[in-house]
Amino acid sequence: MEREIKYIGLYDIAGNGLRVSSPAAISKMDYICSSILNAGYKLHLISPSWFNDEVKNKPLLRKTVLKVNSKKQITFSPSIAFSGRITKFIKIFFSLSWLFFFLLKNAKKNEKIIVYHSPWLCLPVLLAKKIKGFYLVLEVEEIYSDVSSLHSFFDKLEIKIFNAADSFLFSTDLLVDKIAKGRPNYVIYGSYTVNEIFTEPIQDGKIHILYAGIIDQIKAGAFNAIESALFLNENYVLHIIGFGEVDILKKRIEEVSPVSACKILFDGAYYGDDYIRYAQQCHIGLSTQKMEGKYLETSFPSKILSYMGLGLRVVSGKVDCVEKSKIGNQIYFYENDFPEEIARAIQKIDVNLPYYSRETIKLLDEQFINELRTNILK
Repeated sequence: MEREIKYIGLYDIAGNGLRVSSPAAISKMDYICSSILNAGYKLHLISPSWFNDEVKNKPLLRKTVLKVNSKKQITFSPSIAFSGRITKFIKIFFSLSWLFFFLLKNAKKNEKIIVYHSPWLCLPVLLAKKIKGFYLVLEVEEIYSDVSSLHSFFDKLEIKIFNAADSFLFSTDLLVDKIAKGRPNYVIYGSYTVNEIFTEPIQDGKIHILYAGIIDQIKAGAFNAIESALFLNENYVLHIIGFGEVDILKKRIEEVSPVSACKILFDGAYYGDDYIRYAQQCHIGLSTQKMEGKYLETSFPSKILSYMGLGLRVVSGKVDCVEKSKIGNQIYFYENDFPEEIARAIQKIDVNLPYYSRETIKLLDEQFINELRTNILK
């Protein structure tokens, strides 16, 4: 009989927009879900995520169980549509309490349960583990107290859950030394998805470069890409797609375009198959967020794997988590955030040479599924 694996995280179905979650987390969880199924297990995905603040005028929503197929079901916690500051706390407390009692009722001693690490989930998971004695596989994407601490209380809980975990799934090799302390672990950088080939790069004699993702001035990935275009010649075309601070981006493109030999295009946001088709028209993908901030030590840029699965060559800042990864030898690095440096890395790429990024991602996918089957979930 196939064993069922419980997987807990703040999850919402992509595109729903009802519950608190992040697109990056949903994408990673979807991939791990499919890998668990491919490894030969049944899957019970449990989301204690509460309604986001945009959901209003709804009564108490009861627990929702979505039976996807005979091997996969998703259970969403009940939630309340509150949006005020005080009532928001009640909403969160309600969902986390539900998770605690769900685990008390359903978790078994020594059962392997995967939990996608979030500061909010630490307390109910820690308390339930202490009582029920299940085996905790903690999926750690980043150390939240390093990135944006919610409160010193949550920072302490984070340390406690790191100490209580029995094994780990890490997003970077650097987290192993920081947290594992000799316990079993496996590093999975992100979603090892190889996309179907819908189209080939545009054949117009030019090299097409892509920046895809969130557009903001803090990590500045899209803005760094624009500045680098000033140091590229007319043989290059820069494509930018994504969402965020779009008006600021458009204004900067208008300022730069008259003096840039490299053509710069912003084409809005693309999703699903439309995104795949758009991206596959390009030769090179840019991962150009600022090379500073503690998050760079423990958070792997997911867009790098996305580009590689699409067959694009990748230009990235030389940050440790990427350089020291299993795919570091396939990335074209620049040393500093200077636009000239980024442009120089782009210009070093010969797009006519063979490139095997898709094969690399396929191999990482196979290795992870095998690890789930023979070690992590055995």
